Amino acid sequence: MSLTLKKQFDVSLALAAPAEVVGCDYDGAGKRILVPCPEGELIGPNFHGTMMSAGIDHQVVRADGVTEINASYGFKLDDGRAIYIHVEGIRAVPEELVETVKEGGAVDPKQFYYVTTPKFEVYDESLAWMTKKIFVCDAVRLPDAVLLSYYTVEQENDHPALG
Repeated sequence: MSLTLKKQFDVSLALAAPAEVVGCDYDGAGKRILVPCPEGELIGPNFHGTMMSAGIDHQVVRADGVTEINASYGFKLDDGRAIYIHVEGIRAVPEELVETVKEGGAVDPKQFYYVTTPKFEVYDESLAWMTKKIFVCDAVRLPDAVLLSYYTVEQENDHPALG
């Protein structure tokens, strides 16, 4: 079997600052922060939409500098359909930049590994295909925005055992 990625759509999210610190785990597991996303745009080849209300990114910045991403947001498409997206993933930097990240310093976005796995809730049969594929998301974190590219994992059933 062969797997490939097929780009489906992009999302750009504006980030509000500053992030709110919920708490720091006493055993060093990490710092929980909330990052509001007040607005966003979804751009696909066959649809366009804007963020409903606001989204939120619940992050845990671990002692090793890795950020565990857990974010949710809803989009209203221009034609009235709606999509709810929930993502989980990892944002990490090379070891020499860990302290900079933990202290909230600026890091070149090219230095981040930032990948998430989204799940979708759709409310129209025409969007049901989104719930029948595995997606991955490549992300870029800028000072005031996140740029996300969503891909489906496509499978070709070409394993030699299948003849």
